[in-house]
Amino acid sequence: MTLTFNSDMEYYKALKLREEWGNKPCDHPKLEKVYFTGAFLLNYACAQCGAEFTVAQKLELDLERKRK
Repeated sequence: MTLTFNSDMEYYKALKLREEWGNKPCDHPKLEKVYFTGAFLLNYACAQCGAEFTVAQKLELDLERKRK
């Protein structure tokens, strides 16, 4: 059986990550699209801490990273 990496995150997985991560700081190294029962919710979540970002916030973060 071959496992493949999926860069999409189910809503409840992001919620669980947020609960487990708590208030620790995070630099949000990777954002993934968030889905709920197969539908894209038009937001993103950090794969490390579960923090949610709107499309506009993701674009701002991407621009900020390019400037560095």
